[in-house]
Amino acid sequence: MRDRPIDLDLRKVRYFVAVAERRHFGQAAVALHVTQPALSRQVRQLEHELRVELFTRSTREVALTPAGEQFLHDAKALLAASEAAQERARRIGAGSDALVVGFMLGTDVGPALNAFSGRFPHVSVELVRLRWWSQARTLLDGGVDVGFVRPPLETDGVDLLPLYTERLSAVLPAGHPRARDGEVALADLAGERVLEYAEASEAWSAIWNADPRPDGTRPDHGPAFHDMEELLGYVRGGRGIAFVPGSAAAAFPRSDIAYVPVTGVPPGQVALAWPTRRRSPVVSGFVETARAAVAGRHPA
Repeated sequence: MRDRPIDLDLRKVRYFVAVAERRHFGQAAVALHVTQPALSRQVRQLEHELRVELFTRSTREVALTPAGEQFLHDAKALLAASEAAQERARRIGAGSDALVVGFMLGTDVGPALNAFSGRFPHVSVELVRLRWWSQARTLLDGGVDVGFVRPPLETDGVDLLPLYTERLSAVLPAGHPRARDGEVALADLAGERVLEYAEASEAWSAIWNADPRPDGTRPDHGPAFHDMEELLGYVRGGRGIAFVPGSAAAAFPRSDIAYVPVTGVPPGQVALAWPTRRRSPVVSGFVETARAAVAGRHPA
């Protein structure tokens, strides 16, 4: 017989996350403006309610157990969803229409935003940057209402509308033998170490890192990067090359970096995504407007 689910106290969950992120009860207590004994009691109560140890404690350090690692991942999502739900309720209660639009670096959001504002001038729009490792989670947690995403992403609970594709470019140091070429074949980069998109899924890496290659071989893996600044630093330092969409390359011109279009790889896709269960009239209006606006700039 399964145990009945407990009613989680979000305050205790928030306390747990504070300790887990700092690995230190004293520092977490200061950040939360509570005493350390009170914080320890709350976390112990949470462990008792969950019937599992979340931390291993010693005189020197605090570490997460495997159960604690998993609960930290889920707790962050739970707190984000709670905050988003509260914000949506406040907006509706105040009688205001608002839309939070997510975007990946380089995605063509301008025409859609301008067209939407023309049709729905009473709706305020907020932009939120999306990351490749958390696109679906941000949508499902309520961090954004609709987003310009780069598939692949986990689609359970998320609807996708493909918008357009764009060619990938290799990011090379300016002194690379192929840096001045008009384009470069993927096969000509076979011996290059490829930088990794940090925390990316296997499906993401398969497309955006061309891994594995069409012939089944796999490139040597370089360091992992979290943003374009890290990527460019590694490329300049000779730690590897990378593949990025052409629009992202255009956003970061550098005299010591070359962006060379690659042949032999499928193009990257940009799509519009929104949570299936939260398609409001405002979201529907944005989807319809964005589809028409983007189609005019990126014909099929």
